[in-house]
Amino acid sequence: MIKNKVNVVFTATILIIILFIAYFTFDSSLRRYVYTKFIGGYKLYQYHTVGGHVFNRDFNSASKQILKYIEFSQKISKGKNSMLQGIFDVTDLATSKAHTQAEFNAMESVYIRINEITDDIYKNHIWLARSLSDNDLKQSKSHLNKALRLSKSSEEAYREIIRLFSKNKKLINLMNSYCVNYFNDFAGGTMNRTSSQDSKNFFYGSNAIFAISRDDDYLKLNPKFISNMNEYHTYDFIFQKAKDINEFNILKNFFAGSKVSIRNIVLHNNKINEILLKNLIIHSSSSYILSQSSEEIIFLNTNNDSGILKFNFKTQYNDIIRITLELKLEKLPIVSESVCSNLNEN
Repeated sequence: MIKNKVNVVFTATILIIILFIAYFTFDSSLRRYVYTKFIGGYKLYQYHTVGGHVFNRDFNSASKQILKYIEFSQKISKGKNSMLQGIFDVTDLATSKAHTQAEFNAMESVYIRINEITDDIYKNHIWLARSLSDNDLKQSKSHLNKALRLSKSSEEAYREIIRLFSKNKKLINLMNSYCVNYFNDFAGGTMNRTSSQDSKNFFYGSNAIFAISRDDDYLKLNPKFISNMNEYHTYDFIFQKAKDINEFNILKNFFAGSKVSIRNIVLHNNKINEILLKNLIIHSSSSYILSQSSEEIIFLNTNNDSGILKFNFKTQYNDIIRITLELKLEKLPIVSESVCSNLNEN
């Protein structure tokens, strides 16, 4: 009797397991759900484990832990896979706390392994350049040049160039890339963590585009490309239909450490309405007002995130079909001006 019950239980257990395996095999949505939950939990475990090593300033252990994470991901799927984002995040966590050359050297094997999987991660080239700078200057410079090709406008590569030059004054050509290009280049846009496109930001993170909306209407934008850096240009936004408005907004992804100057705002209906800045309530979602006069307002951008510059009118304007304004985008320096002036003298 007992034996029969054991056989029934055993048979039922086997059947349940077989049914679950069959269901799991044929139900792709279940597989995706289980895989996503597993990867998320494993990423959280790695993040806390690496974070603990970093808290104790043990970068050798942090490096070994991340390398295990990488090799585990490669067993699931070779090359660039869905786990790479998590690997980048824990590597970024550890690197953000590294300050000395020894700490970057301890992390170097991680950067090399990531680069073997994919060589299109902007920040990883910066990290490699930093870790290699003490014993392989040629390779360090090569990675900086690769980073600049991925994003000419991002500042991290230039900051590492300046650090190298401060240690070795013979690197004149490298430093010259900052002096010549930094203030004029704005190609590349803000960087996503593991790609050159950032789908979470306006215009996929491009800092060469901005747009205007009327009264928080973000469904139909009028994007414009920045013509040139460091000089005013007139931008003309023509809408499909006239509309009564109480405000307009500028949507932008302008890079950190830049300033945006705006003047000569004009609203068009059956006449030309020149807007005085003193008659506006001007604010923003994340930028700061650096200065303002009766003719011009200047915003300071402190990060690469999407932002909105907001211009509210004290009175309503009817049947607005067109908005024109002048805008200038400039980068702020990240090293003292004498460095470049001395290079030019030499």
